Amino acid sequence: MERKAALRCVLFLKTLPEPVIEAIAATGEERRLNRGELLFAEHDRCLGLLVVLQGAVKVYKLDSRGRELTLDREMPGESVAELPLFDGGNYPASAEAAEENTVVFLVRRERFRQLMSEHPQIAERGLLALGIRTRKLIAMLEAQALYSVRARLANYLLEAADGRTTFLLTETNEAIAGHIGTMREVVSRTLHTFKDAGAIRLDGRSVELQEPELLRRIADNIVDL
Repeated sequence: MERKAALRCVLFLKTLPEPVIEAIAATGEERRLNRGELLFAEHDRCLGLLVVLQGAVKVYKLDSRGRELTLDREMPGESVAELPLFDGGNYPASAEAAEENTVVFLVRRERFRQLMSEHPQIAERGLLALGIRTRKLIAMLEAQALYSVRARLANYLLEAADGRTTFLLTETNEAIAGHIGTMREVVSRTLHTFKDAGAIRLDGRSVELQEPELLRRIADNIVDL
């Protein structure tokens, strides 16, 4: 995605006048990352405005045992971990390239703060962006606290199916575990539990929903296997 087009997709930048968007596009730099390459680590000092141009960036946290929880996956036209831009703190999580040849556009922190002082609407719209992030994190926290791993995996499968009966799991079991807050072995074991119960059929990474209503009941915590 071209720089200006990407900036026009960012919630707290899209209403800026065209000359300002052009100035931002001209003042930044691009970083190309290989899959798995770290963009920043938790507690690192804020780099500045980060917008994905190509590929994807995974934002995640690790616990003391090395278990990963994926907080978000940013696609082209989306900003990455914008909280430190507005509160002045360090990064609350880590981020890395989720795909090969990921390209991220960076406007250094000092330059972005100058832009905010010149254009107060950036901060105003930034509050809206942070509000949306907060709601997503609260929903994730609710799922972690109130729903079992089986319920969370069932919900993941239903979302991945997107109305289809048969679909491919495009992410590895390790990546799925990161999304639902568990471990790879648990994902593998639970998938086979669903298979044995007749809810799904597995053929490699291909999944067929044989009893989608049963899967929905599991996702809603109505039944547990």
